[in-house]
Amino acid sequence: MTGIPRTLYKEEVYVAYRRQALNNLPGDLFLILQLTDKIEDVHGTTVNTSQPERYEKAIKYLSPRKLEWIAIDDHLGAIEDISGNAKWKRCLDHIEQAEKENGFQYDFIVRTRPDIFIAKDLPTEDLLPQDRVLINPYYEYIEPPCKKKDYGLPDLFAILPRKLADPYLRVAFTPNLPRHVCGAGYSHQECPIRAVLYKYNITFELWPFIVKIMRPTQFCHRNAWNHFNSWC
Repeated sequence: MTGIPRTLYKEEVYVAYRRQALNNLPGDLFLILQLTDKIEDVHGTTVNTSQPERYEKAIKYLSPRKLEWIAIDDHLGAIEDISGNAKWKRCLDHIEQAEKENGFQYDFIVRTRPDIFIAKDLPTEDLLPQDRVLINPYYEYIEPPCKKKDYGLPDLFAILPRKLADPYLRVAFTPNLPRHVCGAGYSHQECPIRAVLYKYNITFELWPFIVKIMRPTQFCHRNAWNHFNSWC
C-alpha cells in the first residue's frame, strides 16, 4: 500500500482492507505512506490533510509488517514520479528484504493505495491466474469517441503474480519506455504502466474489482468531481 493516506483514518476504509482484502488473501502488509503539508491540492481542490498521528488507529488495526513515511518531496531517485510510482519500488525493496530474511518468495503482490475503499471481497488465491497481471478497468467517464489503444492503464489497484511484479513496481525507474503503445495518450501520466508491461512482454487483464477512492468531503463539494472512480 503506497501513497498519501488521506482517508485511511476512516474506520470503513481500514476495516474493509482487513475484511475484503487481507482476510481473503492472507499475507504481509507493507505501508509506504507519504507525508504532506497541512493543505493539499487534489485535482484543483484545496483539502486539509492529516498528520501521522491521525492514522495510528488504522495502522495498529492493520498491523503492517513494515511501515515507512516518505517526505513529500522525496522522489527516491526515480526517472519519472508524476503519479508517485517511485514508492512502488520502495515497497518492493521491503518485500525483497522480507523474502531474503525468511528464505521464501511471496506468491502474489496486491498493489493498492491507502485511500481506496474495497467494497467487495477480493478473489481468493486459487482464482488468481499466474500468467498475467490483473488491473481494475477505468471507472472514469471518457467522452466519445473512445479508442482503447489511446490510453494507459489505471494505477489505482492491481494484483500481480510475484514472478511478474518487478517491472511493474519498478516503472518509475525504467528508462526508454515505449510510450507509443498508448497511442494518442502517450503523454498521459498512466501511460508508463501500459508501456512497461509492453516492454517486458507481460500480459495484463482487466478485472472488475469493486474498488473506489474514498475522497474527503471537501473534494466532493466541487461540481466536477469524478462520480465514477470515487466515493465520499
